[in-house]
Amino acid sequence: MSINRILITTVLLIYIFLSSPAASAQCKQADDNCVLTGQWHISTALGAGVLTNPLHGGENIPLVVLPYIHYYGEQFFIENNVIGYSLLQSEDVILSVISQLNREKSFFTQWQAKHLFIPTFSDTVNLQPEKEYVNQNEIKKRKWALDGGVQVNWFISDTIELKAQLLHDINNVYQGFNSQLRLDKFISLSNNTRVNAAIGLNWQSQKLSNYYYGISPSDKVAVRSLYQAKSGSNPFISLNIRHQLSQHWQAQFFIKREFLGSHISNSPLIQESNISSAFVGVVYAF
Repeated sequence: MSINRILITTVLLIYIFLSSPAASAQCKQADDNCVLTGQWHISTALGAGVLTNPLHGGENIPLVVLPYIHYYGEQFFIENNVIGYSLLQSEDVILSVISQLNREKSFFTQWQAKHLFIPTFSDTVNLQPEKEYVNQNEIKKRKWALDGGVQVNWFISDTIELKAQLLHDINNVYQGFNSQLRLDKFISLSNNTRVNAAIGLNWQSQKLSNYYYGISPSDKVAVRSLYQAKSGSNPFISLNIRHQLSQHWQAQFFIKREFLGSHISNSPLIQESNISSAFVGVVYAF
């Protein structure tokens, strides 16, 4: 898909979002899905979980302590590792510019603090024919990328939200694009129990995929291991359940699975065709 087609599609999506009628999603009280403006919302989850690493030589990451930090001003907002500014707001649609760290580098680093920021398990057995593989510790280092771009939140109803992002690395690490389309459904099972189910799609441009998962002569590996990644998409599903125990304490269960497209899974660096995570524990809200 060319850059022009991506930009045109994004503009059309924004136009459709802004012109579509939908139910009001204004905040009436603070809860898991809607928080009051002008206040910091800080909580910490303690429990047991894991985030799998799909790379050869990459270790699965334990999830033990997960901080959540949110702040929503009239236009400026912080959502964990996302910083944004809302350019246009209506009852149903918010158009923002945002910036966030690209997550791909986290699989190539041994910096264990990364698990604090991604509450995002693998039971699959690889039945594919054995292929030439490359250990991620044997190649040249990949760099952290800082992404920036636009985000549209469309509150279709009080319980359904559609989010679309189009981002580019603003520090010119991989010099490409990535995007996400995500549909969230919020369900109240009782006054104390809330469920957030989500499905979505992560898209990476050829330059992004090839920078992180391609193998070039500069990686100094055997010629037979060279690989040029293409653009592609990774679908994902997730489920997040929270139960209010008291004013400050909640119980939480979270599970997510992202299915890697062939543009990534065919790379000699990859040993798993999915990225999975699960967490169970308690959350304390300050």
